[in-house]
Amino acid sequence: MHELKELLKDHGADMLARQVDIGVIQRVSVAQLFQLAEQLQSAPEAALTMLKHSLAIFREEQRTAEKKLMNSDRALIFAPPVPAPVPSIPVLNHVLLTGGTGFIGPFLMKSLLEQSRAKIYVLVRASDEVQGKQRLRAAMASMGPCSAALMSMFEARVIPICGDLGQPKLGLTQDVWDFLASEMDTVFHNGATVNYLFNYDRMREANVLGTNEVLRLAFEGRPKALNYVSTTFVFGWAVKSTLFETDQNQDMELLDFGYSQSKWVAEQVVIDARSKGLCVRIFRPALVSPSVTGGGNNFDIAVRLVAFMVNHGIGVDALNQVSFVPADVAANNIVAISTTPGTENKTYHVVRDDYANMMDITGLITKATGRQFEIFTVKDFVPELIRRCRKEDLLFPLLDFLVGSVDNITAMEFKRYESSEYQKARDASEWGQADPSLEDTVSGILKFMFRKGIISVEARETKDVSDAVPAPEPAPAATGRLAWSDA
Repeated sequence: MHELKELLKDHGADMLARQVDIGVIQRVSVAQLFQLAEQLQSAPEAALTMLKHSLAIFREEQRTAEKKLMNSDRALIFAPPVPAPVPSIPVLNHVLLTGGTGFIGPFLMKSLLEQSRAKIYVLVRASDEVQGKQRLRAAMASMGPCSAALMSMFEARVIPICGDLGQPKLGLTQDVWDFLASEMDTVFHNGATVNYLFNYDRMREANVLGTNEVLRLAFEGRPKALNYVSTTFVFGWAVKSTLFETDQNQDMELLDFGYSQSKWVAEQVVIDARSKGLCVRIFRPALVSPSVTGGGNNFDIAVRLVAFMVNHGIGVDALNQVSFVPADVAANNIVAISTTPGTENKTYHVVRDDYANMMDITGLITKATGRQFEIFTVKDFVPELIRRCRKEDLLFPLLDFLVGSVDNITAMEFKRYESSEYQKARDASEWGQADPSLEDTVSGILKFMFRKGIISVEARETKDVSDAVPAPEPAPAATGRLAWSDA
């Protein structure tokens, strides 16, 4: 995409270059790109006219096709049996978990081990159970040091189930499917493809059809409760002053990228299952950050942006709500609520109780590290990002997404999340954890970024806010794939 934009700019077509985005690139073959490059050399005016016409047609066709497919996908693709009621007091003896190797997944495993005596069956892509268990051990290790007692419980009670969220019947043999259908009493569906660059049709298989398969399993055999990890991105670029937990964005407003579209559709499918008698809880995290100790493996857009701001010493004066909830706290409270009577068939916004914005975040980073920030308005901040960002930056693959979203982000400045049901259910559980302070939350983000080696030497004074910061790990490659369950 970057090379095509540069090619168009070289031929004086700056305005046309701005219309090229990742959605276009996913529809164009390498051969077509080379053909366009040759045409721009031999007959530039004709090539630009053709491209402009093609982009207009593509955008209209894409919008129409996506809306039609999303509407057809928003209900269950199968006719479920009428399920028997689940016990009024939640039972967790045999639990199925999806997304165990993602970002929130290991913390969900940890919380399930701590808060229950259940055997935890984790769907994992692996060639056999040995490899599956190794992947799950590595996921546990991503949280940071685990106690011997926790790892002893993990070895005894966590069982890998080799399968694939994107396959019919989750890629399971009939025997394994029948076992899970007859033995599981609770399902935590946390698995999803998380990527801000893919179109809806690229996200559909795992996020929408995979959710249907999990629901198919939940309806079969033993009565089960389903705890679904959704996201506040189901609201897209919502501009409402208050987004309530009962809101569903029924009219698909302001959903213009694949991740938000696929998660909205998947949530609608879960709501349809609830209307047909399945016991359901829906959890909508906003921005899930690294744990308060800096654990996790989260390279989402927010972490990449904060790291870029720290490295370049730039900040933004915007009133947009920034609701970082550490992954360990989010997972703990999702499990705590799921084991509390009277919490079924409700939706919970897993967000901070109190409002905070990016100025609050950078202020705390300055306090913790001494790093100073040059503050820009939103209007001036994005051009500054573009000017400074290079291909080797972690933010680079997501730069076009940010640039294309700046007007939407500005329009959401006064939007706030309401979370009264979440707070009430969390506080009613003996396991519920209140929000950590914003200082502790930011400290966890800094510890994580330092450990991963993604903030500059100038900002690595985070040693002052950590009891024991391990040596930094090699920085990851600059890819657009995200490992976050805002995920």
